[in-house]
Amino acid sequence: MAKRQPSDVDTWLGRETGHTRKALENASSYFDNKDVLTVNTLEAIYGQESSFGINRRTRGMNGAAGDFHLEKKTAERYGLVVSKKNDQRFDIDYASIAAARYLKDLDRIFGKRSVLSEGRTTSPVRDVLERKKFVLAAYNDGEGQIARAQYLAQEAGKDPANWNDVQQFLEQAGNTSAKAGETRQYVDGVPKNETEFADKSLADKKAKDKKIGKSKGLCVNGHWITKDHHHIFICD
Repeated sequence: MAKRQPSDVDTWLGRETGHTRKALENASSYFDNKDVLTVNTLEAIYGQESSFGINRRTRGMNGAAGDFHLEKKTAERYGLVVSKKNDQRFDIDYASIAAARYLKDLDRIFGKRSVLSEGRTTSPVRDVLERKKFVLAAYNDGEGQIARAQYLAQEAGKDPANWNDVQQFLEQAGNTSAKAGETRQYVDGVPKNETEFADKSLADKKAKDKKIGKSKGLCVNGHWITKDHHHIFICD
């Protein structure tokens, strides 16, 4: 009998250290009972974005980089330092918290009518499970793009709170065919991996119910040193 090939989730879990798991559990404390986001959501996104820290790209770059592939402007919005000397997108403790806060904010943004900085307005998605699709789409493509697609769907007589309707307008909202396809695949793929993580991961699924430990061991100001051939960030 042929040996079963490990899934992506199996591979990613093989890279999950105790430190990583604790960082994701702590970050999930930013979620609450008003959403359907959990530590397994963070695991699935971490795997999808950087394959659990394998594909993190370049420090200091403006585009998506780090453990959760946060754009520079998004990372800085959540208080992370982004420079070539110190890019906190590459620190799992900082990056996971920023990603969780961004996901939670997206859940709020699409849970009600919200005016975005781009001057675009979201249409509220009341159903939490349906809203999660918009949250994932916005994490991948940006909330402005998804709000634009909602507007175009509504103008075409479609339901702006239904992802199946809205996803038809991703290209018209300004995405290339490749990017639109990536976003659709992201919205489909992350929940599937999340379900597998929920079944296999040792991460505490109830971590979101615990007190947020966001300040423990974290600092913004500091400097890098090299010790035993490893780069270590020292708080000042």
